[in-house]
This record gives sequence, C-alpha cells and structure tokens, in this order.
Amino acid sequence: MRYIDFSSVKETIGKIYFGICICVFAYAVIGVPILLGMLKKHGVITEAVITPNTSSWVHRYTTNCYLYEFQVGDKTYDGNSLVEEGDYRKIGTRVQVLYLDWYPSFNRPTYYWDD
Repeated sequence: MRYIDFSSVKETIGKIYFGICICVFAYAVIGVPILLGMLKKHGVITEAVITPNTSSWVHRYTTNCYLYEFQVGDKTYDGNSLVEEGDYRKIGTRVQVLYLDWYPSFNRPTYYWDD
C-alpha cells in the first residue's frame, strides 16, 4: 500500500497559491496601467446603455455603481459606469465606451479620464 506524503502536497499547493497571488498582483500593478494607456490611445469607441444591474467587489466597503452593456459582434460585455446606485435617472442612458478590440472585457466609459 502506498502512502501520500501530505507535506509535499501542502508545499505544492502553497507554491500554486503563491504563484496565483504574484500573478494577480502583477496584473493589478503592472498590467492595468499598461492596458489603460493602450485603451486611451488605441481603444475602439462604441455606445453602451446603463442598466439597473450593479457591481461592487466588496459591497460593505465600496460604492455600488450601475453597469453598462455593449455588444461586439454577437457577444455582450459590461463595465462599471461609475454612476452610483440610486441615480435612477441614468438607467437607460447611452454612454460612449472605449474597449480594446482584442480584449473587449477591458473597457472604460470615455468620461473615466475626465477630472
């Protein structure tokens, strides 16, 4: 009968977890700023509609904002409209959005860069 060495399994799981954490950190610190620069310079502009759907990663500590939706081909994508939940007049409003043609999931409303 063969026994499993749980210490090596734990070590492998730890290495995988550490690798995932490094990748998430690198994406947030390096990837997002690079993608934002590319988006601002080379983004494709389209029109989106603000929906009543909201998004927030940590609802207790962040402001919920309405999402917008737009289509590229036969797929629908969404993004954070930066319009805070509760401003019902904005639902259904059309906004301009920039997206990367090779990565439409990465998108921002054009007013993202406004001061």
